[in-house]
Amino acid sequence: MLRVPNARPMDSPRCDPRLPEAALRYRRTANPQLITREALGAINVTAWLYRDRNGVEGIQVNPNTTIADLARLFGPAATPDAEVGIHSEGRAAEWFRLRRDLRVLQIFSERVPCAKMCAPLLRHYYPGVPWYYYYDSGSWIGNRGELMKRAGDILKTVYGL
Repeated sequence: MLRVPNARPMDSPRCDPRLPEAALRYRRTANPQLITREALGAINVTAWLYRDRNGVEGIQVNPNTTIADLARLFGPAATPDAEVGIHSEGRAAEWFRLRRDLRVLQIFSERVPCAKMCAPLLRHYYPGVPWYYYYDSGSWIGNRGELMKRAGDILKTVYGL
């Protein structure tokens, strides 16, 4: 049994346990598996619960595309500020944009959606849909501003790896 994720807003109903289970299943079935501390730290997986017009529920799982993957495909970014991966939430939102007949019910992302891109996107296009997450780097800042725990460490614990 996986740990219950944090919720936004905090008074949201409990996260459907199929969402973190789907994210972990994605990690275990990837080739190579994405369950090392390094892979847990580099890749963010999101799983979205949806319902179609017939009332059938499904789950869409998306990983992020890393900066390293993009550099391998397209070469280095022209400027340092352009070195950004494609966030898993953005990939999932695009998948749903192309399937307007699906209604998103819950959004799980291993890391809290980022404040600059993903959180505004989710608030705008999915108002009222609760988000669930395991890791928020802002919760792990020490007294001197240092990051005390990284995503890979926390995900290893919550997934029992």
